Amino acid sequence: MKKYIVETTEASEQDLINIISYLRYNLVGNIVADRYVDLFSQALKKLEDIAGSMPILDKKLIGYDNIRKINVKNYIIFYKINEENSKVLVLRIGHTFMDWKEYLKEE
Repeated sequence: MKKYIVETTEASEQDLINIISYLRYNLVGNIVADRYVDLFSQALKKLEDIAGSMPILDKKLIGYDNIRKINVKNYIIFYKINEENSKVLVLRIGHTFMDWKEYLKEE
């Protein structure tokens, strides 16, 4: 099975900080926010093994080529794969109800 190196963009790192802060201070508190930290960490670790098995999203839906996703509860991690160097680049992380065409444009 092919192993990938997972890298994150500054935008995706900031997305994660914003999500956890929002959960912690505005929505559910420390215990659930900490659980989401674990869930996101597990999903990013899981991408090392399964990144290539996730389908490429339809360009008509998001406006960009060769983007894949993995869900974490009601959040989505969007990423691209560079097969030449076996790297995964996490582009953005956000809620499932966002306008992803606009959100990914910011990357």
